[in-house]
Amino acid sequence: MKLVCSLFLSVLIATPLVHADTLRFLNWEDYLSNEVEQLWQQQGHNIDTILFDNDQERDAILIRAKKSRIDVAVIDESIGKLFGEQGKLLELNETNIPTLAHIAPFWRKRCGKYSVPYLWGTMGIAYRSDVISNPPVSWKAILEPSNQLKNHISMMDDYTDMLAPALFMQGFSLNTESKYELKQAFSTLKKQAPDVLTYDYPITFLTNNVKADQLYMAQVYGGDQITMNEKSGVAGLWKYVVPKEGTILWVDCLAISSDSENKALALQFINFLNQPEIAAKNSEQLFNATPNHSAKALLPKDFRHNRAIFPDDEIMQRSQLYQELSNENIKLRLRITNSIVNIYESSEAR
Repeated sequence: MKLVCSLFLSVLIATPLVHADTLRFLNWEDYLSNEVEQLWQQQGHNIDTILFDNDQERDAILIRAKKSRIDVAVIDESIGKLFGEQGKLLELNETNIPTLAHIAPFWRKRCGKYSVPYLWGTMGIAYRSDVISNPPVSWKAILEPSNQLKNHISMMDDYTDMLAPALFMQGFSLNTESKYELKQAFSTLKKQAPDVLTYDYPITFLTNNVKADQLYMAQVYGGDQITMNEKSGVAGLWKYVVPKEGTILWVDCLAISSDSENKALALQFINFLNQPEIAAKNSEQLFNATPNHSAKALLPKDFRHNRAIFPDDEIMQRSQLYQELSNENIKLRLRITNSIVNIYESSEAR
């Protein structure tokens, strides 16, 4: 799902204007198949990828889409509705994207009318199989780490996802508006913070940090473990599990900035990505589930039946969907996550 965008913000405006046949694509790291990108380039087009590391950083860039010249962005379902209603995103439908007809109705509804489903999956725990012999079964494994795991775990720096494991472990809703429940989650995360190695996204951490070999367990999105194995250079090193208390069922969506100067090419790009053959190739190579029902039929049988990619009914029943949160709720969650990171940084400084 991913370089820290702050490195880019200072150079976005200074970057020379790109050719009209080049799309500026705001995306997570390693979240577009190399082969799919090459097939797009063979049609005479280029992609200039702007990377982000978490949702807040993505939103900050997207708000400045005109100055940063963003054409297409990978977004989550909630921000699609918000930004769309604010006029920041182009409305998308089967008229301007015919291949949208291949997308299952459930996922189309999740992304709404201002974005198109891209890939979906769950959230769980990735763990180093050479260090951890018994797969974790509960969020407790990462929230209350054993001595072996202290200072060897990573969490997400995001006001929804960071809180999710603590809420799930205590039987609370992902989207709770209860201040009491959020404070309980804060208490759990506060105790955990001194034992966290990093709040950087694990793929970014494995790519850039000299302590990469010290990461043993990470909060991740399903599919990230494949990229983590590639970064580590050892196939099968990182394994993935969905804890027993539950998880998030997420979907990433593709949107077009209303300030884009390449709207026609952006529409062509999203239409291209939703061609069944292309969507299947992208899904298989990224190890993520596709919402494209025509593409799923083209995937190898063992891939379609891999429960780490396409969860079974039992996991689906334990999964929760993101819902729109009140402004007050978001502000409280931001205060919590900022406090947790401050506690972590204070413990690091000692």
